[in-house]
Amino acid sequence: MADLITPIIGKYVLENLTTGMYNDPFCVYREYIQNAADAIDKALSTNLINSSNAKIYIQIHKESRQITFEDNGTGIAHYKVVDVLRNIAQSDKVIGKDKGFRGIGRLGGLGYCEELLFETSCAGEEVKSVLKWDAKLLKRMVHDRTTKESAIDVIATVTSFFDTEKEELNKHYFKVTLSGVSNPDLLDFAAVKDYLQMVAPLPFAGGFIFRTKIKEDAALHGVTLDEYTVFLNQDKLYKEYTTQLYKEVNGKRSSIGEIKDVFFFNQKDKAGNLLYWGWRSVSNIQNIRLTSVNKARGLRLRKGNIQIGDEYVLSKCFRDTRFNHYVIGEVHALSPALVPNGRRDDFEDSDLYTDFKTKLKSICDIIQKLAVDASKITSAQKKIEEVEKTKDEIKTTLEKGITNKQEIDLLNSKLTQKQNEAEVAVRDLQKIEKTIATSGDEALTRIYQHIVKPTEENKSKHISPEIVYINNENKPIFRSDKLSKLTKAERKLVGEIFDVITKVLSKDLAENLIQKLEENFK
Repeated sequence: MADLITPIIGKYVLENLTTGMYNDPFCVYREYIQNAADAIDKALSTNLINSSNAKIYIQIHKESRQITFEDNGTGIAHYKVVDVLRNIAQSDKVIGKDKGFRGIGRLGGLGYCEELLFETSCAGEEVKSVLKWDAKLLKRMVHDRTTKESAIDVIATVTSFFDTEKEELNKHYFKVTLSGVSNPDLLDFAAVKDYLQMVAPLPFAGGFIFRTKIKEDAALHGVTLDEYTVFLNQDKLYKEYTTQLYKEVNGKRSSIGEIKDVFFFNQKDKAGNLLYWGWRSVSNIQNIRLTSVNKARGLRLRKGNIQIGDEYVLSKCFRDTRFNHYVIGEVHALSPALVPNGRRDDFEDSDLYTDFKTKLKSICDIIQKLAVDASKITSAQKKIEEVEKTKDEIKTTLEKGITNKQEIDLLNSKLTQKQNEAEVAVRDLQKIEKTIATSGDEALTRIYQHIVKPTEENKSKHISPEIVYINNENKPIFRSDKLSKLTKAERKLVGEIFDVITKVLSKDLAENLIQKLEENFK
């Protein structure tokens, strides 16, 4: 009896495939770019176009609440349009080869607009095929709990197919139009641009000086970094990697360092095929956690050069998750068996993906240790340089004059403390030098050189600081002795007043008051 029952797929499944499919509305952009990239790949493989004229255009019309996506890939043949664009999860794309393969990404826009329009034509056809989804009606029917239509009935009701428009014989394209866009974030040009410049399969910008080195190493390992020409309104888009690293103060961005080099890594699976390939940055501020003003911060996961998830996906591969923001880089998943999940915020769980993450942890350990070592080097160098700064401070103080004899003891004590700290720092640097010599770690070497700059001049100046004690034989001059307008007895009295001021007031207040008194009596 059970064999005679025909399964019914309820209309509510359509809600899961639209608004419920993605927790980030910007994923709509990724899905349509992904489909456009696949169409361009097919057009390139059949010599329909060449790489120089392959284009993806995105237009945001904020005032009319409309977004369009258009590519000059193969388009969809007239006889396939209804099957491809109205059926769900019916895709002829190949898992591991094509960027999209489930046949549901094109529905993503339904949750964020009132009407979704597909227009397409193939080379050799003189007709433009148009399929319209009434997204507004779709939402109303799905949310109406008083009726029990099937998903198939709802789709038949909300879709319309037109094929009466003529088109040029050699035209080939696919165009998506979202009208009546309801989410204002999707119409925010700056926000969309920021999203696409990290997620989309774009080329590196010309200002990122390591772009050639990265592409050369990828080619050396047989890795193709899929890149597409994408325009957002009139702007040509590039990945948002920059050589400079920044901090933000009062809403303004300022440089605090720069990437000095990039290093590469890869890992093979049990069969000897590349599982992943990637690159990571080494900077002169490797010890500093990058803030969000550095939009490319973190080790990013990519498949087909499209970002998987966000900047936090690979944080779980670090022993301490925060260290993912001490680096900039990419991990390109290469195995066809590594399959992105439906939301493309991670990969589907599998033994291979578990192995992928396990192997990647060794790279993350290196990145974390490098940040820790960079912090040690920076701290040690700073302590060594503090000796010279303290000597300069003492020299300035003695030239200006002291307020009391206790000040000499404090200066001596401070210099001794700085000297002791510097001697420990020298030993720390010597240990790191030994590590570099035995391990040959190029990244650590670069960091050491940029922070310590161990030239002969610096070694004699910083690595061997000397204690210069101040004692009574130096015959320090008291500040009150410089008050020429006063008698000896008056200067002695003012000196005692200076002494009281320094003991009662804060350093800055005391200095300001003493300077005012000096101006009156000099």
